[in-house]
Amino acid sequence: MPNQNSRLSALRAWYRAPLGRKIQRLESQYLSRAIQVPYSFTLVQLGATGWEKRYLDSGYWRRFVIVDEGVFPRTPFRTIAAHLDSLPLASECVDVLILPHTLEFTTDQHQLLRESERVLKPEGQLFVLGFHPWSFYRLYRWLPGRRHAIPWSGRAITHRRLLDWLSLLNFCCEVTAWYDFRLLHPCEETGRWHSLGAPLWAVAYAVRAIKRTYTAIPLEPAAESSLSWVPGMVEPTIQRRKNARR
Repeated sequence: MPNQNSRLSALRAWYRAPLGRKIQRLESQYLSRAIQVPYSFTLVQLGATGWEKRYLDSGYWRRFVIVDEGVFPRTPFRTIAAHLDSLPLASECVDVLILPHTLEFTTDQHQLLRESERVLKPEGQLFVLGFHPWSFYRLYRWLPGRRHAIPWSGRAITHRRLLDWLSLLNFCCEVTAWYDFRLLHPCEETGRWHSLGAPLWAVAYAVRAIKRTYTAIPLEPAAESSLSWVPGMVEPTIQRRKNARR
């Protein structure tokens, strides 16, 4: 079975194929519109795509880092070679984290999400690109000789399951894009994406999640009454009655 490094390399090669170029065009357009943060923010991407310049504004280049396990494609960005399930990054140091189909080709999906949650700052944004496992196009993987073909051989996750996993990690998340190959004929080069439910022909989707932090507010005991009895100022009721009888 190919390791994670070889699978990610094969995925980068698939993006240069005709179908890969179509999905690349839509995904890059989505990311270029979705990433709207100050240039001072730190952006990290887990897994190199080789086409980062298509969706990343030049103002972010100085604060953009790619973490990958294998040989990096030719890129002008800073790179870190490391295992993705044990990131060499400090906790809560990243403002925006991008996973371009990295989750489907990693060994431990849950550990990768836990690491993503750890390195993100509170209110940090996570963008996950994934292939739709129940797409009509995914039936292609069951054809003879295509069972282990990239990208259909990855462990694709349904969008509902991914949303559940992220919710358990205290993320506020939603599906923000669907990609459909039927919209990618030459007259549709500008690209489109669906924002509604999962269409049968959708081949991939995008999820945007925000890391939420909740601070426990301790409940203080009720303050004692500030009224106090001062001797000599107020006589007890029984004493007042005795004085009245005299």
